Amino acid sequence: MMMKRMGAWMLLALLTLVGEWYGRCYGCLEEERIGLLEIKALDGFYLRDWVDSSNCCEWSGIECDNTTRRVIQLSLRGAGHPTFSLSDLSDWVLNASLFQPFKELRSLDLGFTGLVGCMENE
Repeated sequence: MMMKRMGAWMLLALLTLVGEWYGRCYGCLEEERIGLLEIKALDGFYLRDWVDSSNCCEWSGIECDNTTRRVIQLSLRGAGHPTFSLSDLSDWVLNASLFQPFKELRSLDLGFTGLVGCMENE
């Protein structure tokens, strides 16, 4: 009887570890996923594979830390909407508060987005 209980506990511990590993390697944190979707919602951005129900660590331009699941690299390079030209976006000003959810962001690429400046955090 004691061996059965011990075996059950070991199986439960193993499943917990696998679940923990799986959760850390796949999927970013909910707070950051919502932040990414807010960026996607900006006028002029075309981020087709950024879909609400999918794993944001697999979206183009996103890299997550395998341990913390936090976004560490974000590239919006050339993410302008294909029906817009750079002249359409020439007065785009970045709201820096959009990046507050990303506590471990190490790299941010905004090249070829038509960004002309930043506003204070709101």
